[in-house]
Amino acid sequence: MENILLNVLQLSLFETLCVTGALILTGVVLGILENRANFYIQSVSGMKGIMLTAWIGTPVHESGHLLMCYLFKHRVSEFKLFSLKPRDGVLGYVNHSWNSKSLYQNIGNFFIGMGPIFSGTAALILGMYLFLPDSFATFANYLALDPQQPDSQTLSGILVLTVQLFKSIFSAENLVSLNFWIYFTLAIGISSHIALSKEDLKGTGRGLMTIFTFILLVNVFALLLNADISGFFTSILALNVYLLAFSMVSVVFSLIRLILSGFAYFFVHKNM
Repeated sequence: MENILLNVLQLSLFETLCVTGALILTGVVLGILENRANFYIQSVSGMKGIMLTAWIGTPVHESGHLLMCYLFKHRVSEFKLFSLKPRDGVLGYVNHSWNSKSLYQNIGNFFIGMGPIFSGTAALILGMYLFLPDSFATFANYLALDPQQPDSQTLSGILVLTVQLFKSIFSAENLVSLNFWIYFTLAIGISSHIALSKEDLKGTGRGLMTIFTFILLVNVFALLLNADISGFFTSILALNVYLLAFSMVSVVFSLIRLILSGFAYFFVHKNM
């Protein structure tokens, strides 16, 4: 009996990762990149350096929370997409409440917390479509991925496609194009503010616990009824491949911002 319960628990943990893994991984990576870049920027120019990108990045970030609140039927009491005079460093916010008895709304806390990853990545892709249509055509190659059997080859395929995409974006033809520099400016601004705040992570944690508990209960009932639901989670895992692939656009632009801010930091401190 103990072995059966342990197996159900392990299976539930794995399936929870199937549902949330790509978003969690993306959130962790973006958080590391953004925090380090912010350190460099604030060391060089203080809060002014952050505000330089906040005018576009913060509204996109908060829009992700806001749209997810509406999608999961949370009550939005107040929101501000961007503040020119932030208090305690808060550039924008979405205040929301939910019915604690609603499974759907409790699960929604995870996706509301992760909202900026959706909105930020979507904004970067939309900007590519509008300003760099040839690169957007290269981006569409992500859709040719076979996500049914995710393995190391799938990850290698994502990395290869990402390299091809950014070769297309930073082509010699684009570097002399006004559209490229408009997109690059917007992309750096958006990617500067995708990472999740501490409050975002608290909400995400609440939702993640609800997702795990729900999956655990589903597996217990499936065991009692001798039902096979593995196919559903395999499909969700396949969806995570696309989420991970698309989010590479956000990750790479965040990495570019880190490199630029790091260069500025070391240049300034070297000449002090």
